[in-house]
Amino acid sequence: MARPRAVLLMLVAVLTAPLFADEGFNLPAGPCGSAPPASPQRRKAGESFPPLPLPATPLRRTEKKRPPAPPVLIAKIQFSEIREIEKDGDKIRYYDWNKDPGDVAMLVRLVRQTLGVNYTRKQGPLHAFSPDPAQFPIFYYTGSEDFQLAEQEVAALRKFLQNGGTVWGDTCFGDPDFFQAFTREMNRVLPGRQWRRLPEDHPLFHCYYSIDEVTYTQAVPDAEGKTGKPVFFGLDFGDRTAVVLSRYDLSCGWDGHVRKGAHSVSPADARRLGVNMVAYALATFPLAQYQSTAKIYYEEEERARGDFVFAQAKLSDNWDVQPNAIANLLKFVTANTSAEVKFQRRAADLVSEELQEYPFLYMTGRHDFELSEAQIQALRRYLTSGGFLLASPSCGRHEFDRAFRREIARTLLDHKLEKLPADHPVYSILSRVDSVDYTAYVGSLGDDPPALPLEGIQLGGTTAVIYSPYGIGGGWRGFDHPFGTDIAHSDAVRLGVNIALYGMTH
Repeated sequence: MARPRAVLLMLVAVLTAPLFADEGFNLPAGPCGSAPPASPQRRKAGESFPPLPLPATPLRRTEKKRPPAPPVLIAKIQFSEIREIEKDGDKIRYYDWNKDPGDVAMLVRLVRQTLGVNYTRKQGPLHAFSPDPAQFPIFYYTGSEDFQLAEQEVAALRKFLQNGGTVWGDTCFGDPDFFQAFTREMNRVLPGRQWRRLPEDHPLFHCYYSIDEVTYTQAVPDAEGKTGKPVFFGLDFGDRTAVVLSRYDLSCGWDGHVRKGAHSVSPADARRLGVNMVAYALATFPLAQYQSTAKIYYEEEERARGDFVFAQAKLSDNWDVQPNAIANLLKFVTANTSAEVKFQRRAADLVSEELQEYPFLYMTGRHDFELSEAQIQALRRYLTSGGFLLASPSCGRHEFDRAFRREIARTLLDHKLEKLPADHPVYSILSRVDSVDYTAYVGSLGDDPPALPLEGIQLGGTTAVIYSPYGIGGGWRGFDHPFGTDIAHSDAVRLGVNIALYGMTH
């Protein structure tokens, strides 16, 4: 896919329970792979000869300075004690976390050749690395055995993710022991977050190489024979997938070999996936840094300046994806209109009595969701009593789009979403909007989006529900999501202000 690759290159230039059970795996034991390539030895001319006597006045040195070392991209984390097995009468000692010593070195070299970005790598225990992603963007865990993090490691990883870092997990040999341990420990790091299998259209599979299927070194439970979809799981943090876990072995493939008995992705496909994983992490890093700083414009204990409050519906575990963006929108409304708006976003439980106190309700997310019957009745009562709802999928994600259309149809049985005409007042209440631009990623996918995106539902002579199938909230940050099928940020802000004013006055 040429266009997504071009977009990405521009960007990089600047569950406590097992997800599923695996039985009957005949897995290898012990280490494999090659050692990482040796560091180049830098020798000055004449170093191999005996030193000459030092003159009374040292001579001026004219040799070139050594260029600075490239920044670290991946920190490979040491997390278990040394292990020992007996093979063919010999005792072999190894670290579970380092069964493929050359995996990261080979991947970094491939990234340099493919993406044109020069990085290096390091390895060591977690405490050796700062939780600042600007120094170490990716923490990488790999292994095939059970493990447990210490409490201080849990806290350090949580801080690292909050600061904008990315954590990778690689299930070496495809062993379910590591897979289940990693999912359990990351649930300690990010409690309340739900593991989800990455869908086929996730940008991680398309941000550089377009990868719809991969070849495995032997048949795996998730494929018919040796060919099938890549099996990755993730934990979202804000508007990105911050923890990425491959169900089957990648490290052997990065290192360029096949381990007999292991359930691995073939080397060629493992390397393509590795490049995409790096590309996704690099492209979303500015967004991750932005999300790491919470913006607060209104203190709870201060007296509100008006009666309008921006409330956001709590949907499962993934409703809170754009807190800073909403703060930016509210700030823009008060700076450019005479509206009195509280600088506060309130999380709204749909079944709470407080819902009726909020004239404006916003609903967004990245995944499928289903409302309970009590939530359906409460939302119906809210809308038919004069409440206003704005909804849009974060990054234009199709899972949320399908879910919202299904749930709003359950809520308002005799009404349906219809395209808002160009003369609808929401397109002119403050800024005149005749058409909108979309993000570069929309164009890279070959979509043909409409000039005006909004849909709505009429209740009692006014529009009570406004829905944008293309993401609108992401653009309120003031910049575009690198992988968002969104309205471009400049038009997202104009539309957002118009919609807020329409909701306040109707």
